[in-house]
Formats: sequence, C-alpha cells, structure tokens
Amino acid sequence: MNLIQKGLLALMLVSSSVAFGQITEDPEERRDQGKDPLKTRTPEGRPLPFGQRLRFGGGISGIRIGNPFSIGVSPVIAYQASERAILGVGANYVYYRQKAPYYPATSNQFGGRAFGMYEVVPSLVPNLYLHGEVENTSIQVIDQNTGSRSARSGVTAPLVGLTYMQPISRRFGINLTALYNLNYNANPSLSSYVYGSPWVIRISFF
Repeated sequence: MNLIQKGLLALMLVSSSVAFGQITEDPEERRDQGKDPLKTRTPEGRPLPFGQRLRFGGGISGIRIGNPFSIGVSPVIAYQASERAILGVGANYVYYRQKAPYYPATSNQFGGRAFGMYEVVPSLVPNLYLHGEVENTSIQVIDQNTGSRSARSGVTAPLVGLTYMQPISRRFGINLTALYNLNYNANPSLSSYVYGSPWVIRISFF
C-alpha cells in the first residue's frame, strides 16, 4: 500500500468515526441544552438511516401466578417512523397450565402481533403513547387426564390502550403498557386461556 492509499484510508476512518460520533453523541448534546434526544435525525438535520431507527427487544408476557399458571416471552422489532410514532411487530410464546380435578390442562400458545404507538402530548406528558395493536394467537389445549389434544384454534385480539416509555437511550427504553382487548367476549372460553381478563398489562424493553 503506497503513501497516498494509506492517507486515503486514514481519512476515511477519521471521517467515519466523526460521523458516528455525531450520531451517538447527539442525545447527550441535546440533554445538555435541556432538549430531548432526536430519534430520527442527525444533529445536522439529516434523516437517520433505516438501521439506526430500528429498536430490538422484548419482554415477559402472559404472566399468571397460581392456578392457572402461565408465563411467556415476546421478542419485538420496532421502527421509529417519526419523532412521535413507532411501528413494530412481535412474536409470542406462552406456556399455560391449569390444575383442576375435572379438567387439568396445559397448552402451548404461539402468536404474533403488529402494533403502532404515537406520543400524544409530549409537551405536557413526555413519553406517553397511544398504543394500538392486533395480536393473533394459536392455541391447542392438552387434557392431562386423557392426553387428548383439542383442535388448534386461533384467537384474534384488537388491543387499545396506553404505553409509558422510560427512555434509556435513543433506541431503547422500558415500557409499561396497559391495553384493553376489544374482542375478549367474542370467544371467552379461548380468550381466558390466552389473557385471563380483558385487560393486558405488559412490561417490555425496546
């Protein structure tokens, strides 16, 4: 490698480091000025690339302690569509167990969801989002007395409510979500396996 090539390589490395530094340092610079970190733009006002608007995370879902018992995991990929809007998709797996003399049962539940969040009034209540989503869950119940399995059925739930996000960085936060299942009473026997009540409370990280 000749001297010119080495010089060009060094210039490229320095330039990329400066550009990366501007993006990563922006939240601290804005906090020093009493402003919230930009979520979709660089300090110079250019839109952030697609990859730098993505959020990855998830949480624990379907938690019920006692009888019935259930617990699950829910990975999430979200996209910062604008300074106030977030769109995302997620997957769910929940294990369910019910101990009862007449019908002890277990089930493995698999599902997916698509959601949207919009920060309502950031000037008054920062980080409070309207939250809407559609979740679909596939469920099969196993009778522990006989070993028989029900036909696998689907439960679709439109959910609406609020999410409060406590930001940790530009692309990561702790989220407390309270949603209401608009379709709970359409099929309460199956919905009770998945949700337990019309209200869905979640803690997630993304």
